[in-house]
Amino acid sequence: MRDTVTAMADTQPAGQQPAADSVPISKMLRGADVSSAQGAPATWRSAAGSISWAGVKLTELQPGGVRYVNPDAAADWHYLGSAKLGRIAYLFAHPSVDPQDSVDFFVAELRGLGLLETDGIMLDLEQTDGLGPGAVSTWAVRVMTSLEKTLHRTPILYTYLDFASSGNTVGLGKYPLWISDPSSPAGMPKVPPPWTSWAIHQYATSGEIDRDLANFATVKAMQEAFGVAPAPPGPKTGNLGGAITGGVTAVRWDDGSMVVAGVDGLGHVAVRRFDGATAQWGVWWNPMGTTKAVGQPGLVAWEKGNGQLFFAVESGAVMEMATEDAGKTWH
Repeated sequence: MRDTVTAMADTQPAGQQPAADSVPISKMLRGADVSSAQGAPATWRSAAGSISWAGVKLTELQPGGVRYVNPDAAADWHYLGSAKLGRIAYLFAHPSVDPQDSVDFFVAELRGLGLLETDGIMLDLEQTDGLGPGAVSTWAVRVMTSLEKTLHRTPILYTYLDFASSGNTVGLGKYPLWISDPSSPAGMPKVPPPWTSWAIHQYATSGEIDRDLANFATVKAMQEAFGVAPAPPGPKTGNLGGAITGGVTAVRWDDGSMVVAGVDGLGHVAVRRFDGATAQWGVWWNPMGTTKAVGQPGLVAWEKGNGQLFFAVESGAVMEMATEDAGKTWH
């Protein structure tokens, strides 16, 4: 990510081989990242060629309280919107400044430009400001957590191989990776720890404009991954059927998926699942087969899809079953 204020060192160390979950390279989305180095869209559009999306630098809160705003950000952002191209806004990291101040500065500028639910956000992490890896990664985790909470979407983490391998990205592996690796062929980047897969590959950093490939087959898929997560379906009323003889218990995950459980007329534990993605109920079934239960079962749920089902049997023992996919399967 190059501009007139800061420039990235294009180091090219060895790293892990790319994960095997990529879409075909021919179907990956071509994009670019722009800042004041490229100027307004009229200057960089020809160099970018046919692209589906672009990243735009917005802000850089520098040591000493200097508040830099990319003078071309507004023109870039509005051009991408009018051309119906994917948009990712980013802030340049300075780990020596207050993390929340850096986030607030970025968010204020972004909201001033106009933020859609389909827009992505990114932290450009490539500078230590003289701090050690532990301090840098802790700072970045705080920024990413605040961005996600404030803007209700998953932020992307941009970095380069040497920077990540030096320990500056510990704790950030759950975020999508935008990796700068011009040493590898387009769409085949090395993937540094703590990641095992990549989302965007910056494969060229020389010439008039940086070039990138996004590991998505469609702009819609990219926007669904980086934009605001769709709200889970609202509550409904109706008859769920079944032949439950006693009380029921139920749990719900953040994506809207639910499981309701009870004991049927044969004394077997029966469950029925609501799929948050399709907003459809499945059928009643018996995850424990013909094992007889006594009393009402219990359910707990946590994180994205983990859950436990508990019930007592005739001997008085308490049995448990687990799910890791929001009740689709139990073991």
